[in-house]
Amino acid sequence: MIFATATIIGIAAGLQRSTIGALLGVALMSIAFMAAVAISIVPPPLVTLFVALGGYNLGFIGYLITADMVGHRRRA
Repeated sequence: MIFATATIIGIAAGLQRSTIGALLGVALMSIAFMAAVAISIVPPPLVTLFVALGGYNLGFIGYLITADMVGHRRRA
């Protein structure tokens, strides 16, 4: 579920067409993970952060590739 949510957030960040938005998404996910580690009695495993960041990157890169392919079809 974390992977799917992060992928959707990555796609949404790509739709903003803003570098600040893309960097802010990654930063907020990392900050939220650090807050969970600080607050929780039993800290979450670090793997969950890597899964979330991988899903974010997959969604963002997938959006960029799709947008590029659609752009090439319109020009042809």
